[in-house]
Amino acid sequence: MGGPRLVLLCLMLLTVVLSVPMSNQAAALVMLPVGLSAAASLGVNPRTFAMGIALAASCSFITPLEPSCLLVYGPGRYRFSDFLRLGGPLTVLMLVVFLVLVPWAWPMEVHGPSLRAG
Repeated sequence: MGGPRLVLLCLMLLTVVLSVPMSNQAAALVMLPVGLSAAASLGVNPRTFAMGIALAASCSFITPLEPSCLLVYGPGRYRFSDFLRLGGPLTVLMLVVFLVLVPWAWPMEVHGPSLRAG
């Protein structure tokens, strides 16, 4: 694995890391221009990178700061470490699934006119 898929993985990982201290929407908003610029530089379909970033922003289960995790944090009497222990592997699993399925659903190959400027 290398090239555009490796760049996509790095962008998705960075999006997950950014979604810990800020909201999912903010992390996606910060990373989207970076992803689109990277896709244009690599000459691949920018939609692939946009969808990877959007999905990665929604799958950070590492902390209970995620709105869906907050719903069960108090009533379930979970501890912060429970989210690290169980949410970490789940987040990694979701990133692997996204790395396989996103380029399958939105292929990286550009068809038609080039997306590069100039």
